[in-house]
Amino acid sequence: MPFEPLDRTDPESVGPYLLLARLGVGGMGRVYLARSAGGRTVAVKVVRADLAGDADFRERFRREVSAAQSVGGTFTAPVVDADRDGPTPWLATAYVLGPALDDAVRGHGPLPVGAVRTLGLGLGQALAAIHAAGLVHRDLKPSNVLLAADGPRVIDFGIARALDGDRMTSTGVVVGSPGFMSPEQAAGRRLGPAGDVFSLGSVLVFAATGRGPFDHAEDGGAPSAASLLYRVVHDEPDLSGVPGPLLPAVTACLAKDPADRPSPAGLGALLGEPAAPARSGWLPAALASDIATRAAEVMDLEAPVRPGDPRSGPAAAPAVRTPTEVSDPGTVRLRAPGAPAPDAGRAGHPTEPIGSAPPAGRPGPSRRALLLGGGAAVLAGAGGLTAWALSGGSKPGPGPAPAPPTGSASPAAASSAAPSRAPGMPPAPLWTYRTAESNVGSLGMAFSPGLLHLGSSDLVAVNLADGKEKWITKDAMAYNMACAGGTISYGTVADLITVDAATGTVLWKYQSERGKPNGTQIASDMVLNADDRTVYAMCAYLQLDDKGLPDMGAKTGKGIMALSRKDGSMLWNQHRQQTADYTVSSDLTADALLYTDSKENLVARSLADGSQTWFATTNSHAAYQPVLQDGLVFCSADPNGLQAVRVSDGKQVWAKTSDRSTHMWYSPPAAGGHVVYSVLGGMTLTYQGTTFTPTAPTRVVAFNAADGTELWHLELPVEVSMDTNPVLVGDTLFVPSPEHGIYAVDVVGHKVRWVFQTNAGAELPWHLAGGGDLLIAVQGNQVMALPPV
Repeated sequence: MPFEPLDRTDPESVGPYLLLARLGVGGMGRVYLARSAGGRTVAVKVVRADLAGDADFRERFRREVSAAQSVGGTFTAPVVDADRDGPTPWLATAYVLGPALDDAVRGHGPLPVGAVRTLGLGLGQALAAIHAAGLVHRDLKPSNVLLAADGPRVIDFGIARALDGDRMTSTGVVVGSPGFMSPEQAAGRRLGPAGDVFSLGSVLVFAATGRGPFDHAEDGGAPSAASLLYRVVHDEPDLSGVPGPLLPAVTACLAKDPADRPSPAGLGALLGEPAAPARSGWLPAALASDIATRAAEVMDLEAPVRPGDPRSGPAAAPAVRTPTEVSDPGTVRLRAPGAPAPDAGRAGHPTEPIGSAPPAGRPGPSRRALLLGGGAAVLAGAGGLTAWALSGGSKPGPGPAPAPPTGSASPAAASSAAPSRAPGMPPAPLWTYRTAESNVGSLGMAFSPGLLHLGSSDLVAVNLADGKEKWITKDAMAYNMACAGGTISYGTVADLITVDAATGTVLWKYQSERGKPNGTQIASDMVLNADDRTVYAMCAYLQLDDKGLPDMGAKTGKGIMALSRKDGSMLWNQHRQQTADYTVSSDLTADALLYTDSKENLVARSLADGSQTWFATTNSHAAYQPVLQDGLVFCSADPNGLQAVRVSDGKQVWAKTSDRSTHMWYSPPAAGGHVVYSVLGGMTLTYQGTTFTPTAPTRVVAFNAADGTELWHLELPVEVSMDTNPVLVGDTLFVPSPEHGIYAVDVVGHKVRWVFQTNAGAELPWHLAGGGDLLIAVQGNQVMALPPV
């Protein structure tokens, strides 16, 4: 479907996204092709004005965004951004270069057997991820399946509902597409995960034959919706034309009794294929060629041209290459002369992630709960709408060296000494690197020799010397990284991967240990830490069925494991309590792994075998980062305080408590030079109609690490981030304030050196990390290097 040009009634941007063209109209509003300042291509659905004013719709919209956010998996289409509460709500989904299945079959005919097998495996993995999030898709059909070069994608969770009940899943309500419903859905009965499996079987029939299993024509032409519903409930599917190798899987999926259908994870055995679909070359050549040809349409849409724009006339100048606008190394984007740069006018529209991100110093949630957009783009469909787009991720052949990311300083500027400035004046960043998505700092930063590593949808290595991108792995889905010995280990939605920090080359991937039928399988989860010998990570114990495949209906046990940093082999694993939380922060001593979690404790485990050696109560309902110094670990204490715990035996050495009547508490600490630093303060909060305001000034407090004696304190005039560790670089302590910037505190002179601010907006949190003699500060999609003085 061709793109339509924007007209004068269309906005120039929605949130942080520059609109490029119209895609069409969906059920809830207009859909646009758009691009972020960082170069990501997205589809933005803007809600109709009449729906925006409907309170019931707004509540449903909020629920659906949250549902989509909770779904992970390689073969699902992520939601990358949304505004659920603004005057005009909108939703942005990432883009994929590929058509919907129904358009592909109409244009090129049924898929060959091998492609249908790959399709089935990818859809099975997508459903497994959806069901693991506690959802049922409810509307899996050909127009909601996209065919990308590296596998299929499932889109549109617009009518997905939680398994634990909703009015849309109650008896008597029928929602979905008649020809691809399950019998229980068509009959208005309660729908579970097995209903999606039935729909998957119908989709495979369509892919292999060009028609649905209940689509045989009637005398008057195509069957009516009522006729289709009746056939789904009472008739056997028409599988004539389905190739023999596909019949076992299709027949099993289309069983009338939900209990007789396979689990999504069990499709691999029925399809006679390995556990993961092929990542390239799976589509017929003609279809793959068509996808590549249509990519050029998007590359020409850098600057929207509207009717009446002088550029739309006969004398319009051709697009020219603008080397300063680079999304990936080797990729030069096009911009027409006089067109606004993608970053123009963006200061007032920072990108906000869906939901609340964990504060700096804390890890993101378990990757099973993460849903972030991939740089390889996902095509978004609305009401059967199909269009193709490229997210700027292609890498052409040899050409001129790429320009540095927008805002990056030159090597000379970065390496030169900071210029002299008036006392109290903040420094300018030595360099700025702009990421493709916002708020990557909430997902963690890591350092290897000379490099800063940023994890999110893409895994990026940036030179600390000049802020230039050294390498990038698109769609890495990298979270909770740990660096050691020149390698980076990180968790994805499905794997634990270790790469060479200098090049990004994959060294190994953890393969879940295959268990025996009715036994267990150990799957990786969040990476905790690493040393020269070992990578430490959370893990899950999956119950297997009688075929040796994960039982999606069984409970998942929780554990912790150690893998060889050399080859990923299992060194040990230990069970944790079933109620233990996956969201943790950790540190390492010579012989112990220490971690805090949101179950109000600090745990110590032996590095030798993972056995728990002690735990200390913290009363912290969040996984604050523990800090080590002088044989002590510093962490939260009861009530709302700070404590020092001896690493050797877990005994409390000293503690500081706060007066709850003042609504003040201690922040997570920083430590250096036998001194522990914390912030005693609070933030104005409103809870159940009551506003709580701190009754004393915020202060930075320095304690003697050995005995907790207060050495000095400094009052600050503003509220600061109380759930974030301050960062010590040299003799400067950096304290972020959500509204006023970064306070640089001189810990020798006990005064504020300067306050650094940007124009990105007070609603964007700061995430800080110390990288050698630099402070790395992340706000929105800006990664900045600041000198400590």
